[in-house]
Amino acid sequence: MKRHMINNTATYIRQCLFPAAAAAFMALTFSCSSELETYSGASGIYFAMNTGSTAVNADTTYSGTSSLPFIVTESTDSTFILKVKILGAVSGRDRQITIETVPEESDALAGDYDPLQESYTLPAGTVFGNIPITFHRAESLEGNERRLTVRLVENGDFSLPIRLWRNSSDEYVDVVKHTIVFSDKYVQLPGYETGYFGPFSEKKMALILEVLDLDISDFNEEMPYARAKALGQQFDRYLKEQKAAGNPVLEEDGSEMTAGDYLY
Repeated sequence: MKRHMINNTATYIRQCLFPAAAAAFMALTFSCSSELETYSGASGIYFAMNTGSTAVNADTTYSGTSSLPFIVTESTDSTFILKVKILGAVSGRDRQITIETVPEESDALAGDYDPLQESYTLPAGTVFGNIPITFHRAESLEGNERRLTVRLVENGDFSLPIRLWRNSSDEYVDVVKHTIVFSDKYVQLPGYETGYFGPFSEKKMALILEVLDLDISDFNEEMPYARAKALGQQFDRYLKEQKAAGNPVLEEDGSEMTAGDYLY
């Protein structure tokens, strides 16, 4: 009798519970499938221009402005690469990216850069895309800097679901627009730390390169702490020696040139 009851119970479980579990599994599978299908249908895009920082989260910390100093590249023409990233599923076909200039936020002249293309291709199977813009070192640019601001435009392939990217609790970056500041003069580069070299000026930058026997490209990337501090101390000693000799170094506005405040 007990064996018969156990057999009946097992039969009941197989007949009633297994189909219920299977139905639940199928419903869950269908639900997940539907959600994935909906997500893959919405493809977005945004500018993913990293800040150039060496921080751990640098690959997800973005900037709305980039610098293209011809005085560093020492070239007549330079191609700047705008990097974009997609949201949504990777596609098995090529897709098109559309951008346009923002005239009210640009002062670039017609001959400063090659005209933008009608669209740029994002190859199939990729998450990141590159948009090349070629700039020219025009004679009118010497001693000046100008800017070109571009923005992404919705098209049949991509929407713009993200407008602002949160770098931190108090810093948001517009990732639909990006500004390229191009110049042919000394500008403050990532390796120039005001804590060691003091407030930036073109005259000071030229003097630092001369006195410390450096090249402007040495400042093109963030400089290690120890090196920046040592160079700042050398420059500080030079300025103090000149002042002691009765020949203080002055800025263009007549103020005394100084090094940084965090040297000793």
